[in-house]
Amino acid sequence: MKKSHALMTMMGMAMALSDQNGIYNDTETVRKPLTKERIEERKRLKQEAIEKKRRENYGLTEYFYGENVIYARNKKNADRKARNKGYFVEYNSSNGIITKN
Repeated sequence: MKKSHALMTMMGMAMALSDQNGIYNDTETVRKPLTKERIEERKRLKQEAIEKKRRENYGLTEYFYGENVIYARNKKNADRKARNKGYFVEYNSSNGIITKN
């Protein structure tokens, strides 16, 4: 069998098996058009993934200070960064005073 015959046979089989009448058409599988919001969401998620990968490559870990997040290599550096940004709150148990450094 020649290559062109084989190719035409395969194309014919593919056309015969394809869904020409819409019998198997499912509304869930139909792609929705991209809106401006969906495009912005995709860009944001992609950027977040890139930043997360970059942090992992540098060996940074997430440390939480209340609602705030600090990325640092270890707890000591995270505390220093949090103190510099004003996130760090110390509690002195001897006199019960909370100081914000």
